[in-house]
Amino acid sequence: MIFKKIGAALIFLALASPSQAQTTEMTVNGLKVIFKTSTKQTVSAVMFFKGGTSNYTEKQQGIESLTLGATTECGTKKYNKDAFKDIADKYSISLGGSSSYDYGYINMSCVKPYFKEGWDLFSQAITNPVFDEKELGMLQQKLVANLKQEEGNPDTKLSQMAMSNTFKGTRYAFRPSGTPESIAAFSQSDVANYYNSVLLNKSRMLLVVVGNISAEELKSQVEKAFATIPSAAVSPMGFGTAADFRIQANTTNIENRELATNYIMGFMGAPKVTDKSFNAYRLAFDILSDKLFEEVRTKRNLSYAPSAFASGGFQPYSGIYVTTTKPKEAVTVMVDEIKRLRNNGFTAVELRDAKSQFATSYFMKNESNGAIAMALGIAEIRSSWKNEETFLDQINAVTLAEMQSTFADYTNGIQWNYLGKEAEADKEAFGKLTK
Repeated sequence: MIFKKIGAALIFLALASPSQAQTTEMTVNGLKVIFKTSTKQTVSAVMFFKGGTSNYTEKQQGIESLTLGATTECGTKKYNKDAFKDIADKYSISLGGSSSYDYGYINMSCVKPYFKEGWDLFSQAITNPVFDEKELGMLQQKLVANLKQEEGNPDTKLSQMAMSNTFKGTRYAFRPSGTPESIAAFSQSDVANYYNSVLLNKSRMLLVVVGNISAEELKSQVEKAFATIPSAAVSPMGFGTAADFRIQANTTNIENRELATNYIMGFMGAPKVTDKSFNAYRLAFDILSDKLFEEVRTKRNLSYAPSAFASGGFQPYSGIYVTTTKPKEAVTVMVDEIKRLRNNGFTAVELRDAKSQFATSYFMKNESNGAIAMALGIAEIRSSWKNEETFLDQINAVTLAEMQSTFADYTNGIQWNYLGKEAEADKEAFGKLTK
């Protein structure tokens, strides 16, 4: 109860008090820049590269994550790997790069007194990475080892099953981190060509900076660092476009594996992440997650950690998850709870409490300048950074009727994925409808 009261107080303060930090956008030599001032004595910068898995083929899956990781791991024209790392360590500068389904990024965070040193490493990693063949090979070996280790993790395997089965034939069936085989196969020229020919393009790039510096100082640094980056037209379709997603009937994918417990994930539909109904939908799934915890774990002790979630991206989806030695009972309880909520089962009190929890988690998640920069950039890639600035207003505006109708509209069918003892997978339970 204390947690919910604190959340309610936070959402009230957020809506009642104007933000002291100002966010602006500018275009510097053709590069879009979003800048947010901060009173914290740190500066965080993120260079986004739009597109994610839309930038490459199935055979190339993982090349963007490898490439962007290599920009800060394999040295630059100005600094070899050791010199780069020594400067980063000396001034406590954090740098890295990776990629996901809809975007990739290179990020940097440092304390304000060492912004000059941090910006130098950051800009060199973006404009002059060398992808040293020896260092790249070592990075590939490390990533391949990690990927092989992940293959033995049932949770990772289950998530991969769910994505590949649900989105078969689309780019969302790709693995952004790649496979052991795909990562091992890339050559130094593959990586360098991908970075220089596909990613290094102002039309595909977005810079977000959050920190205790002036807009004039940032503009000057951007002009000097990124003036020579080329700019070529990219079709908006090349970045991905938002769409809603529906599953109208139940299907089941089973992979037999002798495990101590069975791992189960069911995917359902979701509205466009750019539609205001998506906020109503994820509030509904926060409530559903609490309900599943109560019904599956607390009341029946069928699982340690059942959950529900709504994932927002250009390809949105929602899901429910459970690990259990009694899959029939657990799945039946989960479907029955979805069915109950579909039939006008949400209450005004639950919606109020869900909003409070969202406000609390929002402030906790955005405590650092790095997290704020990531959130602004992701919002801009999906639609507009302004949606991140007005997020709590949008959450607070959700009505009970909107949440109820949206939840019922997108939970018609479940695409089940089961990893465990096949003999314990009850087809009748998996075929149980939510309607």
